[in-house]
Amino acid sequence: MEIPAKICVVVPALNEEAHIQACLSCLEAQTLPRDRFEVVLVDNGSTDRTVAVARGFESRLALRILGLPGCTISELRNSGAALASGSILAFLDADCMPQSNWLEEALVRAQDNTLWGAHYLIPRDATWVGRTWFKYQATAQSGPVSFLPAGCLFLTRSTFIALGGFDSSVETSEDVELCERARSQGMNVIAYPALALYHEGTPRTLSRFYRQNRWHGKHLLQVVLASLPSTRNVPLLSLTVYTLVMFWAALLVPLLVLPHHVVLAILPLILLLLPPFLLALGKTLKSHSPLDAPALFLLYLTYFLARAASLTHLFLRRRR
Repeated sequence: MEIPAKICVVVPALNEEAHIQACLSCLEAQTLPRDRFEVVLVDNGSTDRTVAVARGFESRLALRILGLPGCTISELRNSGAALASGSILAFLDADCMPQSNWLEEALVRAQDNTLWGAHYLIPRDATWVGRTWFKYQATAQSGPVSFLPAGCLFLTRSTFIALGGFDSSVETSEDVELCERARSQGMNVIAYPALALYHEGTPRTLSRFYRQNRWHGKHLLQVVLASLPSTRNVPLLSLTVYTLVMFWAALLVPLLVLPHHVVLAILPLILLLLPPFLLALGKTLKSHSPLDAPALFLLYLTYFLARAASLTHLFLRRRR
């Protein structure tokens, strides 16, 4: 008699007191029988009540808590996977809230040599920042995709082992790197909207949106170089470098040419604003929502400035 497949849900966490109870409650409410899944919470040295709150679920879930302070998120995910007794791994972030049939829906789609999951849903109380960005990103894709977020990602343990797990040297964008590596080895990366979950970490302010994307961009260059000869991420890197150059030109050129060359002084600023303007205009016209253009322009500009700041930080860190 074939033994039913078992899922191990790996949840990395760092100071997630605000979300961990809701996240684990969503797992407790799963329609998949309790003996068919386990949960490994890997704590990165939280200084709040994340671990204390999680311990309250030890009698309600097959839950193990592992403390690993000072690790990258890739190391947290890999360490959690190493403790798994199940044949299927599910990676869930602590600020993500799966629906009650999440594991059951994932189980029926399980297959080797495949990464499957979904892009995020925004929380019901999202602000204009989350609503606008979500509306114009590829979050509702179904079928083969280039990338899935590690906060909603499934693969068999044999596939995970074949890939060698997440790259522990990558501090951010580890999910992008893993998906690129899987695709380069002929594996499938498939999105199923039925698996979509709510991401409470969706930025609610423009400043939070900036900080989040500055952090996510820290390892963009490393991911791009590691994925060669694939050029999927090269346009993003090129626009990031372009934004960085134009930003500094917009600051420095006026100091050199004013007041004699006003047009030349403002030209770098115009060139800085042009790509986010064209992107916002094209997206909103295509969706017949031109009133969204100003908000989307502001988000694109913030996004590329954040990524440019990440590239600057990387350059300065390497020089030190």
